[in-house]
Amino acid sequence: MTVFALKLLALVTMIIDHTGAVLFPEYRWMRYVGRLAFPIYAFLISEGFVHTRNVNLFLSRLLVFAFISEVPYDLAFNGEISPVSDMNVFFTLFLGLLALVLVEHFVYSTLLQLSCVAALGALAQFLNTDYRFIGVCLIVSFYLFREKPVMKLVGASNALIPFSSRIEGMAVLSMVPILLYNGRQGRFKWKYFFYAVYPAHLLILYFIKRRIM
Repeated sequence: MTVFALKLLALVTMIIDHTGAVLFPEYRWMRYVGRLAFPIYAFLISEGFVHTRNVNLFLSRLLVFAFISEVPYDLAFNGEISPVSDMNVFFTLFLGLLALVLVEHFVYSTLLQLSCVAALGALAQFLNTDYRFIGVCLIVSFYLFREKPVMKLVGASNALIPFSSRIEGMAVLSMVPILLYNGRQGRFKWKYFFYAVYPAHLLILYFIKRRIM
């Protein structure tokens, strides 16, 4: 699978998940399907870090969309803007990417690398970002084992399973398309489309919910 195909799969499963969470909470199968999305996004962050020409721009883009998405995220899942609610997944992706930057910066010291990952994971936990500590660790795991498919599978599974409820455990199935990744970008990129659709679809779900409920 190409980067584009993985992005499209993650996008579709994410929208199914959020539609189920916001509009059809009784349809549990939608939440199961949605478990595939985050690990794929986490994997794509690690791949993006390897191939990006400007990591600072990459970090900035994630952080900007994190703040743009927070109000739609609050409205969709809480029905109001709440400063004490969960924080959206872009914050997790930003902290995970920052962890990779620091892992590479402190390549001479495993202790410093572990300390940075632990600190950023703790920050994700404190801020209550989507997937929290586990999300940061998953991104780092994908990066560290990127050349070792078996270890990638083991590392990702170990990161996900302790966190898993019955529904979250389905996230392990995301390793199937990830292991099928062929290292190619694909015919299309649509970079900003994939960023913008996150806050956009949350706003749409919020307004639909207001109309029908």
